[in-house]
Amino acid sequence: MNEPFAEEIATRIGRPLGEAPQVAHLAALMCTTSFVPFPLLRDVRAHALPHSTLALEASLCESDAVESIASDGFVLHPLVRSRLRHAFRETVLENGPAPGPPTLREAMAPGLEFLSPLLRLEERIVWTYVTTDDFLTAADEELALVVHSVVRQRRLRMLEWASGAMLRLPEDVLKGPSAWLLSQLCRAVGLPHPDLAWPEGDFDRAMVSEAMSLVPQTVVGIVRDGSRLTVGPVSPERRIGIRVPATTPVTVRVVWEGAPEGQELIGVDRAERTVASGRAAVELVGLDGRVVRLPHYDGDRPPEDLERSNLYDRLEEARQSRRILRAQVLSVSRGATGYVVRLLDEPSVHAFLPHTSAEFPRLSRVGLGALLNGAIHVRVDVVDRHSQAVVVRRVRSLLSRGTLVVGQRYRGQVVAKDIHGMLISLNEAAGVAQPEYEPLLGRLDTKHLLPLPGWQSALRSTRSYPVDVGDEIDVVVQSIGASNRQIRLRMVEPEEPPTRTRHGNVQVGDHVVGTVREKLYNGVRFELESFAPAPAPAPDRAPLAPGLTGLVLNTELSWEGRWFFGGGDAREYPVQEGDRSEMVVIGFHPVTGEVLASVKQLIPDPGETAVRQLRPGTETIGVVLGRRRPRWRVRLEPWSVMAVMTAGRGTESQLRHGVRVQLRIEAVDTIRRDIRASLLRIVETPPPTEDEESD
Repeated sequence: MNEPFAEEIATRIGRPLGEAPQVAHLAALMCTTSFVPFPLLRDVRAHALPHSTLALEASLCESDAVESIASDGFVLHPLVRSRLRHAFRETVLENGPAPGPPTLREAMAPGLEFLSPLLRLEERIVWTYVTTDDFLTAADEELALVVHSVVRQRRLRMLEWASGAMLRLPEDVLKGPSAWLLSQLCRAVGLPHPDLAWPEGDFDRAMVSEAMSLVPQTVVGIVRDGSRLTVGPVSPERRIGIRVPATTPVTVRVVWEGAPEGQELIGVDRAERTVASGRAAVELVGLDGRVVRLPHYDGDRPPEDLERSNLYDRLEEARQSRRILRAQVLSVSRGATGYVVRLLDEPSVHAFLPHTSAEFPRLSRVGLGALLNGAIHVRVDVVDRHSQAVVVRRVRSLLSRGTLVVGQRYRGQVVAKDIHGMLISLNEAAGVAQPEYEPLLGRLDTKHLLPLPGWQSALRSTRSYPVDVGDEIDVVVQSIGASNRQIRLRMVEPEEPPTRTRHGNVQVGDHVVGTVREKLYNGVRFELESFAPAPAPAPDRAPLAPGLTGLVLNTELSWEGRWFFGGGDAREYPVQEGDRSEMVVIGFHPVTGEVLASVKQLIPDPGETAVRQLRPGTETIGVVLGRRRPRWRVRLEPWSVMAVMTAGRGTESQLRHGVRVQLRIEAVDTIRRDIRASLLRIVETPPPTEDEESD
């Protein structure tokens, strides 16, 4: 042990750890990771303190520095961990590192492998912070990789880690643009996050622009008086509103001939900011890249002010005359109290359509997709010039079922999907066009979808079914309710062969090689290249047809249970565009004709081995999938092994989809793969989600 180094750390930490230099020294070496696996503690102690014993590890675990202990490691108290990092950093920067680096870092490597990839990334950031001067650049590069994965690969679950990590990381490493972006993304999805100031220095505007697609919009007001441009909260003085991302703080870049590179106006949602742009043409650029151009003017009144005044005059005239306007539904409003629509006769106006005034035919939030990009008729109810708010009311169209007949076969277009089924638009098939007629929306439940290899309606939801919004499918009408509000459908085989049925000599069971072309929620699409060398193809088989694609559903990516039973988002699967993989052909898509393949079937199901190893009395961890009265379906981690669990009455209210539980195996039938278990305790309860029963 390096006595001066240990004494220096103990002095900087103070009581109570300061009274035990060896314990303080060992705790400081553990401070870079938020969770300390016991193998890591053992390796570091043996390397940095070779003459110590296991008693030193026990002393650390029993000290006030440890907040909690689990079977595989422990967590340092947040306040102690922060003091340790500060003391370790000051000691290293002033006196040089503790004996061993870089060999100390090498000794830590095996123990760090027990952490998840994101916790290892977090540890690398903190290690750079405590051992180097220029830590901010390295930390920002690490966090930029997370932003890239969240934004471009839609791995939104990484934000759950980012939310906690930003509260654990040192404040000094959160001053870069990537940390600020992560905090805005966490805010957008309702996760806890620190309030970070606007980052200083240059940043990747392309990445920021892409990230803003996940951030809601807000409105700020502008006004020009001939000598300057003022941007701030909407008010009677700043009546013209522009939409910008609702970040904290809200920021707008202003470009004019006096500042061709642009000037950032920060915090315009809370206070007004001005620039001396005169009467010159001005561009206001939001963080999402959207540009608002204000032309040069010579008169007393800016042209945008005159146009806005005329616009609200026209809207007021439409309200008073009860004139019918055309509108297009854009999205669900924040809080799901209505819809945001664009007035097609006044394209610059985004109006609010309350649920109570929409009168859509039995549409939920999910059913909004049925009206996206479709025109409806509305009347203006409210025109508020002060807040620039416009509220409209939908005008009901004619009711007609056209040629729609029960038992008849039709081709419809998928307009929305949820976990229980799809909404199919039948207006075109029935010969009744919108918006003159009410939308004919048929409901296709999960149980009435065509079966697919790798997808089972009893275990999966419609969200993972490989038919997307915009696709056309063949259906049979089963029933039509009053006023066309309950149209039930059944999916049938297409009358004509799929347009992409160019399988050539590909057969079920073939091993093929492909390159990742696209990652979707329900699977990964590959560009198929050739037959795999093993098992060897027959000598007389021709090469694969060019342009052939194969879809590997998320159920077929891995034997790990989170993919098959847990509803794994295939966009989070650890492959990137351009990666190559071997796969097994398991079938063909009945609608699109695409090759359906499997990666997991390259190896035997390890769940079979897991079942054979289970014995009555074994304790294990599982994830609740749903309830089958009076029992619960549970997936045993980590494989796709199902069990039926009983729970006491006092715990039933706490059980729901996604809850991790510890249970005891009561009975195992290895032949039927029937496992019975009982609940011991609840391990972890995830936050509620919009789709509690998401597949």
